[in-house]
Amino acid sequence: MKAIGYFRVASDVEQGVPYTLKEQERMFSQFCSENGHEPVTAFVDLDSGLRVSGTQYRSMLSYIWKNKGDFIIVIKSMRHLHPDLQELVRCLIELDVLGVRVHFIDSLRGEPLAIALRNWSEQSHGDKTGERVKEAMKLRAVRGRGLGKPPFGYRIGSDHKFELVPEEAETIALIFRLYSQENKGVRLIARYLNERQITTRSGGRWSIVGVRDVLRNRSYVGTSSRFGLRVPGSHPAIVPFQVFEKVQEKLTAHASHRGHVVKTPFLLAGMVYCGRCNNKMTGMNRNQSWISKKSGIKHSGEYRYYQCQSRTNQSFCQYNTRKVDDLETAVKADLQRLSRPDNREKLISNPQRISDPQTLEQPHLKKVIKSLERRFHANLDKAAKGEITVDELRDLDGEIVRERRLAEERLNRIWAEARGEITAEQRREYTFRDLDDLLARWDSLDFSAKRLLMRNVIDRIIIHDDYIETVLWL
Repeated sequence: MKAIGYFRVASDVEQGVPYTLKEQERMFSQFCSENGHEPVTAFVDLDSGLRVSGTQYRSMLSYIWKNKGDFIIVIKSMRHLHPDLQELVRCLIELDVLGVRVHFIDSLRGEPLAIALRNWSEQSHGDKTGERVKEAMKLRAVRGRGLGKPPFGYRIGSDHKFELVPEEAETIALIFRLYSQENKGVRLIARYLNERQITTRSGGRWSIVGVRDVLRNRSYVGTSSRFGLRVPGSHPAIVPFQVFEKVQEKLTAHASHRGHVVKTPFLLAGMVYCGRCNNKMTGMNRNQSWISKKSGIKHSGEYRYYQCQSRTNQSFCQYNTRKVDDLETAVKADLQRLSRPDNREKLISNPQRISDPQTLEQPHLKKVIKSLERRFHANLDKAAKGEITVDELRDLDGEIVRERRLAEERLNRIWAEARGEITAEQRREYTFRDLDDLLARWDSLDFSAKRLLMRNVIDRIIIHDDYIETVLWL
């Protein structure tokens, strides 16, 4: 088996990585000789001061990714893989995803991931700092002190409590009046505000989600809600309590009949644009039921489609919608068309208009990575508490690691191009490489991997009345 050595050394031996590079190289060579492994390469990370390096570790992952084969990674100890226990768990899962075998020269009894997870759990539960901070914030909440960004209609006053912003408070009162007294729905309220150029705090247009969030926010009756605590009268009210309760009853009654599922994943989310108004199209999922007039039998069905966001959230554009299956099938066919050699030549000689990835895609990728990071830590917490098994953690966080790798690869490519390290020609090569990979594995890729590969390939998909236009990152 081909063996890779991974060594960690420190500029200060007191950092806890006592073995020198020469000693680790000797152990690696001896292990390979005794076990019949072929040493092929080695990677060395140097820790300096409080900084724990991981540059060469990432290079090792890239090496394994590019050079497919059976590898065994030989490391002195788990601490040499990473001195931070939480990051150690991440490294073990990342290496497991790559399908490589990891051997620690220091003898271990038990499965390394289980040992690392147990050690991390013991360490994290022994640290009470987070609990003390949380208790201090609870005390601030009880005293009516504002925590975090104040909701629309308020600002943080000199006494650290919420105080009214008069013009914003008038908008809040208007929204509640339109809903409770004039029986306007959230869509019509958004249209009403936008037509009169009443903007959000950032100067943007109101959406259905924004209006609904206002109507649900208990802050507007003068109640602070944080950490499971409700503190009535903590700041000035904008809406009478009776009006607020009436609105909640109405919203709840409406939601129970709406049959609308918000958190359904859509493959093309964030990539589809309306050809009429150039706004994004949003994935919608509705469950509907009806009674046949002829038979009197009740039927039900689920409808998934992409709809213009202007129509959905701002009541601005005409009704532009496409069924999910029809659109995703059409996009696949269009990608197959664009991948043909003759069309590639045309695209290279006459590139399609693309967005600036620095301003458009980079913020999105950063959000994706942060979201994946939160999910990764949430799964670690569950495993540490015994709510999921180590195998379940490996499966859940392994999928997250794969998604993160694709996102980081795309983000690094954007940064490299901004620094002039990647030419336009190389960018096109990367796009067509990912396009070929996407089409070759279309039916075998899981949802997340397919979606991330599509984000690497597609700038936007423009939905016109009688055709679609798929714009690649060229």
